[in-house]
Amino acid sequence: MNRMLGSLIILLLVSSPAMADPSCPRVVGEVASCLAFLNKNGPAKPSQRCCQGVKKVNGMAKTRNDRIAICECIKITLVNIDYDPKRLPVLGKQCGSTFDLPPVDQKTNCNQDCLIKYGHISN
Repeated sequence: MNRMLGSLIILLLVSSPAMADPSCPRVVGEVASCLAFLNKNGPAKPSQRCCQGVKKVNGMAKTRNDRIAICECIKITLVNIDYDPKRLPVLGKQCGSTFDLPPVDQKTNCNQDCLIKYGHISN
């Protein structure tokens, strides 16, 4: 798992397009521990470390552009990982955070589908 995560971060650093803050490597670093939970056969609840990362990413989502960048990052990051997109929207609730994402997959249009409400931000 650590080897896969390391490879994933290197891949993102080398191949992802430049994004406004929050940067994709930073988002990935914060939520990497959520991969086990996002797995189709993952645990029923995310780990404490995952929830800490979710809360930090939630704090990065200050504007609509931030939310779109986070969505795009998650979309790019999960492209080669077997995961259940339906588990993404429950992360916030499971972690006691206002983090709110739709089920992000490769068909997701982050500019439209991710008009996300992160607690105090509605647009």
